[in-house]
Order: sequence, then C-alpha cells, then structure tokens
Amino acid sequence: MRVTGMMQNIQLLKNLRNINTAMITGQQQLATGQRINKPSDDPIGTGYQMRYDTDLARSQEFLTNTQTGSEILKTMDSLMQQANDVLKRARTLTLQAANGTYDLEQRQTISAEIKQLREQMVTIGNSTYNGRYLFNGQKTDQPPYTVAGANGEQTDSGLFYLNVSPSVKVPVSITGEVVFGAANTDNVFKVLDDLSSALGSNNTSGISAALDKIDACADRISVSWAEIGARTNRFDLMENRITNDQVSLKEQRANVADVDVPNVIVDLKSKETVLQAALSTGARIMQTSLVDFLR
Repeated sequence: MRVTGMMQNIQLLKNLRNINTAMITGQQQLATGQRINKPSDDPIGTGYQMRYDTDLARSQEFLTNTQTGSEILKTMDSLMQQANDVLKRARTLTLQAANGTYDLEQRQTISAEIKQLREQMVTIGNSTYNGRYLFNGQKTDQPPYTVAGANGEQTDSGLFYLNVSPSVKVPVSITGEVVFGAANTDNVFKVLDDLSSALGSNNTSGISAALDKIDACADRISVSWAEIGARTNRFDLMENRITNDQVSLKEQRANVADVDVPNVIVDLKSKETVLQAALSTGARIMQTSLVDFLR
C-alpha cells in the first residue's frame, strides 16, 4: 500500500490528539485526586465507588445518631446528679428538723427551703436537649410537669429511640415516672410536698416519716442513673465501631477511586516527553514537499 503525505498528516494528528487526551485525563486526575471522574473511566469501579459512597453516607447518619445519643445521655447524667443533690439537701434538712430542739419557726424556715427544692426538682423534670423535653417519652414537644400539679401528672410512657445501625435502635429517653415516681403515689414531688406541709404544721411524725420516703426516691433515681450510664457505654461502643467501619470503607473506596499521585505524575511526564518527540518528528515530516524531491 502506498503511503501518501495526507495519510502521514492524518496519522500524526491522530497520534497527537490521543496523547493530548491522555494528558488531559492525567491532569484532571491530579486536580481532583480521583481516578474515576466519569462512569466511562471505569464502569465496574464506578459501581463499587457508588456503593462505598452510599455506605459511607449511611454510616455517617448512624455516627451522628450515636453522637447525639451520647450528648443526650450526658445531659441526663448531669440532671441525675442535680436531682440526687436536691434529695441529699432535703434529707439533711429533714434530719435537722427532726431534732426535738427545733421549734415551729425554725421548721417553717426549713419548709420554705423544701418548697424551693421541690420547684428545682420540677425544673429538672422539665429539662430539655435542643428543645426536646427529656422526661416525657415520645411527647418531646410538651413539658411533663407543672409547678402546681407535678405530683399528680402522668408522663408519656413511650420511648425515644435512635438508630445506630440498619437493624439496631437504642432507647435514649427515660420517662419521668420511672425517674421521679408514678403519678398520685409517693413520687418525689409528693414526698417533698408532704414534707413541706409537715414542717409548716410542726408535725414531727410526718417529718420523720419523710426520711424513708426520700431514701426511696433517691434509690429510684440511682437506678435510672445506672441505666443512663449503661446506655452511654453502649453508644460509646457503637461510635467506636462505626468509626472503625468508616476507616475500612474509606480505604476500600480509595483503592477503587482515588488516584495514585506518584504514578500519575510519572505517567504524565512520560506523555509530555512523547508529545514533544511526536511534535518534533511531525514537524520534520510535514516540512517535506514535492520541491524537496525535485532537488
């Protein structure tokens, strides 16, 4: 087959175009850090990349849930400490008031402080996290207690859950009745109400009876406190597990989609050399004309 000048020129331009296309691809890979920038770069790898991206996005949602759950439980842990301190103070005051040397006026003074402690306990029961009430079950938009009627108010019995994996959800909330006692029983609010009344009326038998009831309320809070601690530990374990899974997923995704920078740089430099050689050779070929053969 006779090779014409036109054929040489076309082949030269085709080769230059291929080299330039390869160099543009290498430059784009270096600029983005990604080996796959469009599905045609690697159809099979694109499928794996999309799967890893989906898994990472879902994993991030679970990680956010575990972190949120941990923060809620840390808040509740602090509230249990506050409630415990309130009951400790109430018990100390009750022991003082049970002393036979105290008179009516002194006990009425203690009664006034017990009322303040009772209001503080209501405030603890109405605590929120990011605008959500913590002790009203699934009715997180409604306060569980009022100052006037806390001892007879029933909280929602539902639980607020957070998903920490596709098949696992962990309860976060604890209902107010579990922590502070059921409505219309010797819950913490009624105990403090009765104690305040006994102090105000100088009822020594009522004052003494309040000690055991305060201890029962403290025990109930301690049980809830321990449950909060156990849940906190579980969220911490789940957070560590999700973080480790993300490291593995990111590594697998990098193996499929991320560019090997040193190799791409070497390859790009090699293509630049080839391009310069092709341009130099092409320039010499294209300078040859019919006049050159007639000489």
